[in-house]
Order: sequence, then structure tokens, then C-alpha cells
Amino acid sequence: MLKLRAFAVVFGLVAMSLQSPSVLAQDLPIVGISTIKETVNDSRRYAKGNNFQAMLETQMAKVGRFKLIERSRVDEILAEQGLNNEVGDGQTAGGGFNVAGVDYLVYGSITKLGQTKGGVATGQFATANLITEMAVDIRVVDASTGEIRRAETAEAKIKSAGAMQTKGFASVNADADPLADVQRLAAKQVAALIATSIFPIEVVRGGDTVYLNYGTSILDVGDVVTVFRPGEELIDEATGLNLGSEEELIGELEVFETTAKFSKARFSSGSPASRGDLVRIKTKASASNGNKGKAPQQKRGRSI
Repeated sequence: MLKLRAFAVVFGLVAMSLQSPSVLAQDLPIVGISTIKETVNDSRRYAKGNNFQAMLETQMAKVGRFKLIERSRVDEILAEQGLNNEVGDGQTAGGGFNVAGVDYLVYGSITKLGQTKGGVATGQFATANLITEMAVDIRVVDASTGEIRRAETAEAKIKSAGAMQTKGFASVNADADPLADVQRLAAKQVAALIATSIFPIEVVRGGDTVYLNYGTSILDVGDVVTVFRPGEELIDEATGLNLGSEEELIGELEVFETTAKFSKARFSSGSPASRGDLVRIKTKASASNGNKGKAPQQKRGRSI
């Protein structure tokens, strides 16, 4: 009988350990993405707000660290909340700013979406390029208090077309849909801002090859990241606010491989990283199509 009881206890502990991932999954923040407004008005651009909102929802789902509620459900909840606060008793859905079943609401406005031309011409040689740019202002709001927890501007820029002409030769290359490409790049940056504000990028294993806790949803091959080691927290005695902590700069890493769940990187400078060190993106390899994954060309002769 004693052996049976011992076996039952062990079996129960194993069962609990097997259930732990699902328990943790239940604790993931619930996020609702509200309407993305368009402050730039250009009839030639197609459904920018709706397109970008759909891309952002897709990118947030890829991150895998949130529970997303359907767009129609977000609108329904917000309408119910607004009606209740106007004519109700302020108790339904918690009253005030509280939005039932949601931890954070994401609001945004597209503040820039356009193209600029550039180039150079001299004698019998000429070049031209087309740059597509986008900027989005994003606010992450605590659904229970209405407090803005984070406000950021995400900017994306890609070289969407280029041309070169000499006396007897000309070449042109262009993206099929540069507006969609730049929106998707901006959506990835916004998702990274939101995700890393709650779950920072961290080193999960050090060594010659450093493993990071985010994959293709946030990081790309060729990204350069900076590694910090957090120190003692700084508390403002007058207000009790946590001012952050001192940070020791460890070095820089370059990402050389990404998977759906994690990435691998190598040190380009600095000392070895340890588990728990924090990571911030310094430069994105995908910031420009024309140079994606390519190292700067080495100059010959004397530098200017």
C-alpha cells in the first residue's frame, strides 16, 4: 500500500510537470489590436490602415507570447464599454477603462507612407533609386486603467527600385509591391517593440554560439544586437518609482541563423555572454532590401 501511495505521488508530480506549459500559456497577456488610423490621406494608396492592422495581427501571432482576440471582438468590447460608460451604471465590464477579457489594447496611426526619389548623373553615367518609407505611432494601453504603458514610433525604409544607365547599357530593378513590403517590415518592428517591452530579448545559452529567445518573428539573419548585463535596480525614494538598473555593456552579436522559436548569434566584439543577459536590436539587416544580408563593400584606395 505504501509503495502504491508513493507511486501515486510521483505520478501526480509528473502529471503536474507535464501540464505546466499549458498553465504558463494561460498566463500569457491578452492583447487586442484596435483600428489603425491613417493621418496621411492619399487616394492612390490602398487600404493602408486595414492592411497594416492585418499584418500586425499576423506578426503578433507569430511572436507566440500573446493571446490575441479577434478584431470583431475588440470592436464589440469597445462598443459595449463605451455604451455602458455613457448610459449604464459603470459596472458592466468593470466600468471605467476596464475592458473585460483584455490586458492591453494597441492603438496606432500611420503618420508617413510615401516614396522619395534620388540619384546622380554625370557625363554619360546616371543612377536613380526609389525609397519607400513608412512611420507608425503606436500606443500600448493598460485596458484596466487606461494608462499608456508604452508609446513608440516605428519607422521602416526600403530601397524599392534602382536604375543605372551608361552610354550603351541600362539596367532597372524594382520590387513588385513596395508598399506592402514596407508595411510588413513596419509591422515586424511594431511587434518587436510590443513584445520586448513585456518579454525582453535574452540570452538563453552562452558560449561561442549564443542562443537568443526570439526567432524569425523578431530577428533576421544579419541583425546586429547589443548585449547588456543588468545590475542593481535604482529606486526613486520620493516616488517609489523603479528607474531601471545600471547596465554593463558586454558586447555586440551578429545573428547568423534564425528558427521559428530561437536565434543563433556570434560575438563581433566584447566578452562572452551569459544566460539572462539582456539584448537590444542595434541595426536591422532588413532595413534596406538592396543591402539585406550583405556586408559593406570594401573601399579601394585612400578613404575620404
